[in-house]
Formats: sequence, structure tokens, C-alpha cells
Amino acid sequence: MYTVRRGGAYDRFLMMVEAFLERRCEIHCISLTPVRIRHPLFHNHVIYFPLHLDHPMLMKISVLLLFPLWTFLVGWREKVDVFIAFNSLYAFIQAMPKWILRKPMVTLIRGDFVFGLKMRRSLSKFRRLSGAMEYLGLSASDRILAVNRDIQEKVTKVIGDRKNIDVEVFFNNILVSNHSAGTERLNIRSQYAIPEDAKVMVTAGVLNQGKNIEVVLKSFLRIGIENLFLFLIGGGTTKEDTAYLDGLKGMTKELGLEQRVVFTGWLPKEEMWRVFRASDLFILSSLNEGMPNVLLEALGLDLPCLGSRIPGVRDILEHEELMFDPKDEESIAHKVNRFLSDEQHANHILQLCHERSKDFFFDWKERVFQMVTQRPFHKRGACQSR
Repeated sequence: MYTVRRGGAYDRFLMMVEAFLERRCEIHCISLTPVRIRHPLFHNHVIYFPLHLDHPMLMKISVLLLFPLWTFLVGWREKVDVFIAFNSLYAFIQAMPKWILRKPMVTLIRGDFVFGLKMRRSLSKFRRLSGAMEYLGLSASDRILAVNRDIQEKVTKVIGDRKNIDVEVFFNNILVSNHSAGTERLNIRSQYAIPEDAKVMVTAGVLNQGKNIEVVLKSFLRIGIENLFLFLIGGGTTKEDTAYLDGLKGMTKELGLEQRVVFTGWLPKEEMWRVFRASDLFILSSLNEGMPNVLLEALGLDLPCLGSRIPGVRDILEHEELMFDPKDEESIAHKVNRFLSDEQHANHILQLCHERSKDFFFDWKERVFQMVTQRPFHKRGACQSR
């Protein structure tokens, strides 16, 4: 684990670790920062770098040079049975130890790694280098679990006809169900000074450029509902994210929406779900997603949802009535306005969302354990987790 950042991918990493610990697997995790898990079978091998290396580029180069060697030493000393990579870059890092020790490697692909580089406008040469590392990492894998169908197709094209690599889809699941009291909705609205009769939208996650929140703000006035409010739950994890969030707050003021857009910052899960229960509509305007946990959580709470017509979101929502072009402000405004002003249509949307949610109620922990350890990878039950 290179860095510990908030967000759905890290939540799933913790769930995966818990799944193996609950089944008495021994886990060895190599990281730059401590992973907050306390268990006799969990061993966190933290690599501490000197202070003079505390520079993003130097740190990344050091990780690429030192992590493979450290992983090999841990794998050889602990006699691990399976290497697990939580993205294609980690698979590249573990490729050398995996080949030398002749152990299988399972790689979970949670999102588009190159997309993040494009959003940060990285140099094309660096993108090509990253693409080459991704290819090597994927080629070294024995099984690849893609979080959505689009990623599965892309991975299959990248690795070609390598028959010794299984590429399977492994969706996220719904982690919460609606069990709230009716009075909670009013309490939350009162807490945030939102009128009882207001219409409320909500979105959540790591607020960065990929979340495309500005299009929701720009479409806000087009919706034409005076008592419309918006909850923005979450924050950034990098300096770029912080700058983006500051820009959103500035845009809110420019559009005269300071009193109708609520920036809550990061909230504990239970508090976020309480805000969801106090809302009328969840909206996700992302340009890129793996399989967004917040969207699944909203569905699990029977909150009607609208989302971008992109891979990952499309796997969840499926119906055209529930999706929009994330670059089309007018389309977003039209769909939101119709939902909030047409009761019959709103009931139809709610029913579609309820039907879609049924596909995502399953035991994710049991499934990840089975998909990682199923033959030919299962040997003695000791696993190394990344």
C-alpha cells in the first residue's frame, strides 16, 4: 500500500483484509504508512524513508525501486502462498517477487489508473511509462478481478490472448440497508438549517476533478426550483483536490448559491447515511468511476439515484432514465427537474432504483475470499495482501 487515502478503494482494501483475517489467513502488508488494523495474523511491514526523500517524485521512484526487493524478502521469509495486488501498479511492483518465488498473483483493478494521470495533465512520456508498467503488472497476474465490465474488456485487450490469465468481473456490493426512523429526516434538515418542505440533492466522495461537481453547480440554476438544496459530502486527499474544492466554493459564491449548497466535509459513514436519508435525490456526475460505493450505499437506503452515463455507473443503474451525459448541463437539469416536479415519474425512478439494488445485495467478503483462493491458487491458506 503506497498511501492510505480516504475513499471507496481503501474501504474495499480494508474489507478484503478483514475477509481473510476472519477466515484465519495470515496477511503480510507492505506499506509506506501504518495500516490501522490490529490482529495477531496481520503483519504490517512499514518502510520508513529518510526525511530528505519526503518529495512526491523521489518517494515514487524509491517505492518502485525498493518495494519489489522488500516484497521479495517478506515473501521468501514468510513463505507466502498468494500475492494480492490492489491495482496494476502494485502488480508491477510484485511481478519480480512473484516470478522468482513462483507463486500465483491475483490483481484487483478498482479503476482507470491512467485516467488519474490525464486529469493531472501528466507528461505524455510519464503516461506511456505508466502504461508500460501497467501492462507488465497485468501480464504477471494469474487472475485479474475487474470492478466493472468496461475495465474487464480493456484489460482483456491489453493482455491479448494469454490463456493462462483469468479476467473476471467482480462488482462491489451494497453495505447498508434502509432502517431509519421517519423523524431522522426532519432532524438532519433542522441541523443544517434546511426547510422541511425543501427539495434536497446530495452527492459524496473524494471531491476531485474527476467527480465533475462543477457541472452540477452550473445546472443548478437551470433546474428552476427555488427551494432546492445540495449537500456536498467529502473532501480532497491531495493538494490538487484541495485547490479544486476551493474552486467549487468560489463558484458557489459567484452563482449566488452559498445558502443552498452545503459543504459538509468528510463525515463518518453513519452520519453520511443520515444525510442521505434526509435527501430526495442522489446525483453522481463523475467523468470516471470504477464502481462507486456511495452510489450503491444510496441505493441501499432506497434513495432515488441519477448518475453519469459512464462505465461503472452504467453497470449499476443500467436504465437510460437513470443516467445523463456528465458534460451536458441542460440534460442534467431536465432530468433533475422532472424527477422533483413530476410525482408519477419520481415513483417510476424510485422503482427502477429499487429493482437495480437487488443485484448488489451479496456477501462481498465471502466472494473475494473465494475468487482469490479458488483453485489453482489455494494452497495452505497463508496470504500476502497489498
